[in-house]
Amino acid sequence: MDFLVFPDHPVGDRLATGLPRTPATRTVAHLSGRPWIVGHWRREEVVTARVGPRCAVLLGTTSATPGALARLLHRLRDLDDLAELRHELPGSFFLLACMGAEIRSRGSLSAVRRLHRTDLGGITVLGSRPQDLAALARTAAAAGLPGAPRTGALDEEALAVRLLAPGAPLPLAQRTPWRAVHAVPPGHCAAHDPAGRYRELRWWRPPEPELPLPDAAEAVREALSAAVHARTDRAVLSADLTGGLDSTSVCFLAARDGTELITTAWEGRDPADDDPLWSAHSAYRLSRVRRAGCHLPLPYTGAPTWYTPPEQPADTDPAGPLGAVREAARLVHQARLVAAFGSRMHLAGTGGDALFTPRPLALNSLARGDVRAALRLARRARRLAPWSLPATVRTLLGGRSYPRWLAAGADRIAPGARRRPCGADWEDVPAMPPWAHPDAVATVRRLLREAAAAAPEPLDPLRAQHEAAAAAVRAGARVRGIDALMSAHGVAYEAPFLDDAVIEAALAVRLADRVPGGGEPVLTAAMRGTVPGPVLGRGGRRAHSAELHAGLRRNRRALAALCADSRLAALGLIRPEALRPVLTSLQPDTGALRPLDPTLAAEFWLRALPPPQAYDALPAPAARMSAPAAENG
Repeated sequence: MDFLVFPDHPVGDRLATGLPRTPATRTVAHLSGRPWIVGHWRREEVVTARVGPRCAVLLGTTSATPGALARLLHRLRDLDDLAELRHELPGSFFLLACMGAEIRSRGSLSAVRRLHRTDLGGITVLGSRPQDLAALARTAAAAGLPGAPRTGALDEEALAVRLLAPGAPLPLAQRTPWRAVHAVPPGHCAAHDPAGRYRELRWWRPPEPELPLPDAAEAVREALSAAVHARTDRAVLSADLTGGLDSTSVCFLAARDGTELITTAWEGRDPADDDPLWSAHSAYRLSRVRRAGCHLPLPYTGAPTWYTPPEQPADTDPAGPLGAVREAARLVHQARLVAAFGSRMHLAGTGGDALFTPRPLALNSLARGDVRAALRLARRARRLAPWSLPATVRTLLGGRSYPRWLAAGADRIAPGARRRPCGADWEDVPAMPPWAHPDAVATVRRLLREAAAAAPEPLDPLRAQHEAAAAAVRAGARVRGIDALMSAHGVAYEAPFLDDAVIEAALAVRLADRVPGGGEPVLTAAMRGTVPGPVLGRGGRRAHSAELHAGLRRNRRALAALCADSRLAALGLIRPEALRPVLTSLQPDTGALRPLDPTLAAEFWLRALPPPQAYDALPAPAARMSAPAAENG
């Protein structure tokens, strides 16, 4: 699915008219007859309703019907009321609505469905994929329409940001790899007034975290059940069954709806890895519930290893570097396998950890309102985990404002810098890899300071709420990339945990029930009676370091060859002589390999781009990096 959204304006008409058309191109028109939405989608991916001058379009996955959507549309007093529809429309979709020539467009909270924008010819055009807006900008420039300089060319500063591990803070993570193509921020919608003028409006904020565990569990159960049900109206469905609580919950909920369910699980290389045992146990219990389907263990023999380089451009995400780069070849293998069994949609438990794993940050937020309860729970947490007294005090009482935290991050991103994580951090503290070029490090420092100087608002004043919502956004970016990868092979990839209603239910849980104390208490309570009891009581899962090392050994020569003609090095972003030893030598500490994924993702993505998109509009490296280099000096 891909589409562009044009305001009801003569320039929009001109831009839409110049788009390449195929028999699969679909158009939804404004009341004036001008094109409104132009793109490609399957019949089951769209729900449309019109009531007089009002129109609403859902593009994505939903159980809503045109009749139900029309009834909701009829109730609207104005387009501001669209925010309340999230409680009545399960699924993951883009919502596009108009009243006359006034338009509102939004994606999902997690950014699985993310809108992007760019300015062309005096109007703002929206798109579901940034590369489509970049291509439109290049076409518009060739036709003489005004826009920002080099709109749609590669943004090497954004690629420098993509080297941060485990990921960039939220303001920088919104940058696309294309110049002057911007993501609409999480929780915001895009608005066009009748004159075509554009603005962004915040339509969502996290709920107050005040639901006690029994009520929260019921809300989570209802929201997750509806999210899974929105995807089971098909003859065959496949799903991960990894043995963890998240994927197992999705599978047992899907099995209740009677669809033919094909479950899959990777066999591990590490004999101590008990995931396959838990997966087999869950598959056996699931066989008593589902009406049709089977379980497919996926042996590592005969399948690609981690870090297998992509075979073709279709095995990357054209929108940007792929978050799941180490598993990309295995995901393609899995997509082809389940497609042979008739599946056209694959479900995953991605997002469950982001929303339901207890975190120390809950103590920091709880202490803002109830310091005694926070102290009591901190004592319990210290008995379960080796927290030092200073670390506990920092968790309870530490913290800076979000802009100050961003600014401080500029001094902590350099390789080798002291980055002691704290239970009061708004997000994970990122770092540049040891092989990053000093100019690239200076560039990212400058961008962090500029982002902080703009005084961005966090997603919520409470750190625990912001961090959980930001984690859902990061998980959504991963899902979006995997979906682009697997959809190229005929299978959509969906994560019910990242639907809006599930995120809201998770963030409504009171903070005292989100403090580390073992397991995932909220999800465990929500799934009691649905998921087998032994799985509910399972402890933590093992890290898959055996797969990591085996993949690097198998692909060492191909990965090291990237250093000889690295595209990132050509852009002045990495030092290949520092990267090569990491790729060719044994690394007993897997922590040293954490920064590798963002670098390989960016390198593979650049190699998949047609050369004109990658290099035509770029200045020479010396001119490109002169300002950051001066700052670094």
